[in-house]
Amino acid sequence: MLPTGEIKRRARERLSGNWKDVALLSIIPVVIGMLFAGGITETLEIFGMGAPTDAELSEFSLSFFIDIKEILVNIATILFTTSIAYTLLDLVRYNDYTIEPLSDAFRVIRKGYTIQVLAIAIITWVFTILWSFLFIIPGIIANFAYSQAYYIYKDAIENGENLSPIDYITESKELMRGNKGRLFILELSFVGWHILALFTFGLGYLFLSPYIQTSKAVFYEDLVESYDASGYEDAF
Repeated sequence: MLPTGEIKRRARERLSGNWKDVALLSIIPVVIGMLFAGGITETLEIFGMGAPTDAELSEFSLSFFIDIKEILVNIATILFTTSIAYTLLDLVRYNDYTIEPLSDAFRVIRKGYTIQVLAIAIITWVFTILWSFLFIIPGIIANFAYSQAYYIYKDAIENGENLSPIDYITESKELMRGNKGRLFILELSFVGWHILALFTFGLGYLFLSPYIQTSKAVFYEDLVESYDASGYEDAF
């Protein structure tokens, strides 16, 4: 198992020479999200569901408008974030991989992964919430346990296997057995960088977010390589 420092070193090594592209990859969803949010407002207004005023709509309509808009933005965030994660995983795996920011930002949609990715996200969210009812700590632990499900889905589908979202989540739990603490330490190691990024009014996240995500991709690769082949590989 690779130590945290080595995971981050390998991530920086793979990002070397690709910082401009990963920054563009990160900013495209932000720009699209801003336009998307504005577009949603205009579309809902066409159907009489636009930004309401006290004279025009009730408090219920305002709540409904906000909820619909939030759901759509959350869906877009999941799809873009997963697309970036898959792109950076390929960057880690293939030395000759070339990032195409605009195309890769839509990877999940382009490849037809949308339904399964959203299903994994919803089921993971439900399970995490249920564990959180017991106490906050079980919810956090569950979140770490399910964290590799998206990667496992990518590998499975590319190997010709199309399992259920529950299967990917179950495989993630198995893969993360004894490794949740390692991922927690990896996340914790970026606290200082988060603080520095805040002083840049968020601009630092154009580089920090890919750094974190690439480190997680290296972490996943290390898990797969270290895991007993009879457990993980037989899954797909």
